[in-house]
Amino acid sequence: MRPQLTIEPIEALLATSAIITSWQVLIADEAAERALYKIRCQLLRPAYRLEIRFIQTEAELLYSYQLCTDRPILRWDNAPHFPALQNFPHHFHEGTSGVRASSLIGGPLQDLLHVFASIQAFITKSRM
Repeated sequence: MRPQLTIEPIEALLATSAIITSWQVLIADEAAERALYKIRCQLLRPAYRLEIRFIQTEAELLYSYQLCTDRPILRWDNAPHFPALQNFPHHFHEGTSGVRASSLIGGPLQDLLHVFASIQAFITKSRM
């Protein structure tokens, strides 16, 4: 059975983003039982980049979206580390200030739109 997630719709969404200037697919490994993708995006503000990772198996889709410079700044993911948070396993890391529940749902196309908007708001108010 072919994994549901493919790279084409993700790249189409990246192409329409107002904050992404370019991207590179570092890993696109699709097999019958799983898919693994790693994408590095350059943003309008050159100091920032967005790292996108997906691992899909027949049982689950793991994701992480991380805004970084030379260090991590913001990250959304669904690694099952914080079961007490509302909307588990989806959560959000902001620098070193801790972890909180995330409004992401695990649907890459919908979630990426939220991530893009959040990053744009962060970069707009940042002085970097």
